Amino acid sequence: MEEFNEYYSNPAIIKMLCKHRAKISHKRHKKHMIRDISLHHRTNNISIPDSNIEFIRIQSFFPTRRNWKKLNQNERLHPDKYNNSLEKNEMRLWKSYKYEKYLVDFHNKIPEKWYLNLIKFCEDIRANVKKVLTNEYVLSKPEIFPLLKSSNNNENLYRPIAKYTLEDKIITSLFSKYLTIKFDTIFSDSSFAFRARRNGKIPNHHDSIIEILKYRKKYRKIWVSECDIQKFYDCVQHKHLISIFNETIIELNQKGTEISPIAIKLFSIFLDSYSFNKDVLPKNHEPTYFSLHGVSPGKFGWVEDELIKKYSKDYIQVHKIGVPQGNAVSCFIANLILNRVDQLVKKVESEILYVRYCDDMILAHPRKDVCQKALSIYNKGIDDNFLLYHKPKALINYKESSEIFWKSKSKKPYFLGNKHLSENNVPWLSFVGYQINYKGEIRIRKSSIQKEVKKQIAETQRILNSIGLDRNRNLENINDFSRKSKGQIIFSLQQRLISMSVGRVTVHNYKNYSKNDLCWTNGFNLIRKNKITINQFKYLDRRREQQIAYLSKMINKLEKDSDEIDDLPKYMKDLYYGLPYSYYNYVK
Repeated sequence: MEEFNEYYSNPAIIKMLCKHRAKISHKRHKKHMIRDISLHHRTNNISIPDSNIEFIRIQSFFPTRRNWKKLNQNERLHPDKYNNSLEKNEMRLWKSYKYEKYLVDFHNKIPEKWYLNLIKFCEDIRANVKKVLTNEYVLSKPEIFPLLKSSNNNENLYRPIAKYTLEDKIITSLFSKYLTIKFDTIFSDSSFAFRARRNGKIPNHHDSIIEILKYRKKYRKIWVSECDIQKFYDCVQHKHLISIFNETIIELNQKGTEISPIAIKLFSIFLDSYSFNKDVLPKNHEPTYFSLHGVSPGKFGWVEDELIKKYSKDYIQVHKIGVPQGNAVSCFIANLILNRVDQLVKKVESEILYVRYCDDMILAHPRKDVCQKALSIYNKGIDDNFLLYHKPKALINYKESSEIFWKSKSKKPYFLGNKHLSENNVPWLSFVGYQINYKGEIRIRKSSIQKEVKKQIAETQRILNSIGLDRNRNLENINDFSRKSKGQIIFSLQQRLISMSVGRVTVHNYKNYSKNDLCWTNGFNLIRKNKITINQFKYLDRRREQQIAYLSKMINKLEKDSDEIDDLPKYMKDLYYGLPYSYYNYVK
């Protein structure tokens, strides 16, 4: 129990609060960037409304932003530390707390009000955790927010995002950390998502791709299969999940790992706080739910008919089904449920490749029958866990039906090979945003490229909307709504698109630039130069320049002069944003 309580120490809680505060600051920074260029009423609402209780509370736990402690030169320039704005702000907040604590503890300083609020919050968190075993602590039901997933044939489908109160969010986040670390030794190495730190590093999607590349190098001729689970988070059956949780605890105990009674009880409390069929599905029948959340009418997509058909008519009435999306404990649950499936698949054949990232998986083997057997066992494992999967489809003729093949969620074994040698050879396999061909070359999945292009367009539209773009796509009153000159607005978009694509790079550091910044290219750092990837990255560069040219054309009639205070330095006016700032430059 003492070990569990260590996860709720002051430093652990405060570091989690620093992360939340830094994320809020990051989001507000975007609003202020738009406010700096716009006089339009659309951008005026940047003050914190009284209804945003979470931000008002978390703001009271830290000094005002202008009083956050700054990083020293070593911290700012260290190649492996604080290389993105979120991490830097987290560290600044942590340093602010540590410095105030030092003054209070060793110099008898009267603590600031924010410091007292922070310490009091930590004490309240620990008090709530102590109440778990006595059934005095109840995890409040989260507020459900609709996040648009798809829009087809005028029907909007939304994903339910669960938002807990600040206290509950901190408790469950630290609880998830405890579960992830304690259970990690029993989870399969084939799983790469939401794992504990190994040898100083947390596994990620790049590691899963490296495993596939190693296997492809070892076996030149392989059969590949894929299977996708339907609505994984929304279909987890609580009764079955608790059974797996308890059985796994027994297995851990036999290996000498004890799980805290508080953690066992808290797991049940967490499940009691939410289920899709009880807390989300009824909202599809509330006439004003979606409009009250500021989105177009639609529904939360589910697989109600499939569950009833597979089990029984009263299945969704009898059971609590679904775990909250957007919560760290749910990520742990994905590994908990699928771990036994992982073990069964790995036992099929010692040389089989099996890689899973959350609820996505890929199988490979030199023999088709072994690959098919492993797929069948995987599918049975999904069935045994009361989950649904997209039925795997067989490839008929890749040359004639490649579009159908790529649209299918699950695929029966297909041969990874040159499509010109056989009509049933598939040249690429796809996983976690990457695609690998039969030669071992990597490219980025086309849908990932298109998502990045949509983000470029969205940034341009955000600026245009802020300066009065109307429904007819006209800017009739642009001179009344703009705070800045044409050059300053174009520069603002240019800097934003560069930051999104390659990070906060400069002419002076681009050759030795850190790969830890929050940008698109760092999300695909396994990419190497080949004919396809060069074209992909050059395409993104062209589309970025097109957005800048489009904005320039749209605001051509802007006559506002530059403010001297905000005027660009001469060296920046003449600076050519070429190779160092391009997507192409970051293809190794």
